[in-house]
Amino acid sequence: MKDLRPLLIDCRIELRKLARDFQKTELCERLDLAIQQVANASLAPAAAPVNEAAPGTPSEKTQTVSQVALAWQTAARDLKFSDPAIHARLSEKVMRLLGARSLADPATEILQLEGMLKAAEQRIQQLEKAQQAIEVERDALLGALASAVPSLRDAGDRLAVGLARVAWLKAEAEKAASGSAPVKRAPEPQDTVPTPELLAAAAAGAVSLSKEQREWCVGEAMVVTGFQYTPVELIEKGDAAIARLILDARKSA
Repeated sequence: MKDLRPLLIDCRIELRKLARDFQKTELCERLDLAIQQVANASLAPAAAPVNEAAPGTPSEKTQTVSQVALAWQTAARDLKFSDPAIHARLSEKVMRLLGARSLADPATEILQLEGMLKAAEQRIQQLEKAQQAIEVERDALLGALASAVPSLRDAGDRLAVGLARVAWLKAEAEKAASGSAPVKRAPEPQDTVPTPELLAAAAAGAVSLSKEQREWCVGEAMVVTGFQYTPVELIEKGDAAIARLILDARKSA
């Protein structure tokens, strides 16, 4: 019932476009009557009022403000086709009362809204295509990084792992250029103090810290957090959380 009234209004608009003097036909009157009945049914109160002061007399149907306004709107719209002169004078008076220079035609407004809806749908389709293209490029880039650094595990956060792989490749390239150390394929240094690249990989969940590295990171995390956590609490958080605490503290320093 809720969707029937807009459908009937659309039918009446299209028929007026196709048939000349459609407003004078019996079908137009039947459509207007059906539209009014649907509106009354949707706006009708749950229970009909009963006139207790005068029992036995027939109760009059109570019309709401919306129903009365809709009836006037329907009658005025029909005047636009049956008697344009009266409709023009009536429109002028309404505009004077409202202090407006023009009144929007419901049919024109519906067509404008339909155009806006189509434009919005086209824009959504364009955005969806652009997003799909970006996702394809992202997956190709992450796949290339996974092939370049296969020793780093793929954790839940694919972007964080990808950034860790980029940082590791950059560090290894700098080492190879300076000749200070041989190039390694995975961040598994034997030093007790982990490198920034190893911390980034651990924060992404791509690698696990060794026992010595974990002990050093626990002590470092306790210092940078102002001893807010005990060693047991930090170990329970896991290597990724400990590494993130240290990296965040270094960034904010």
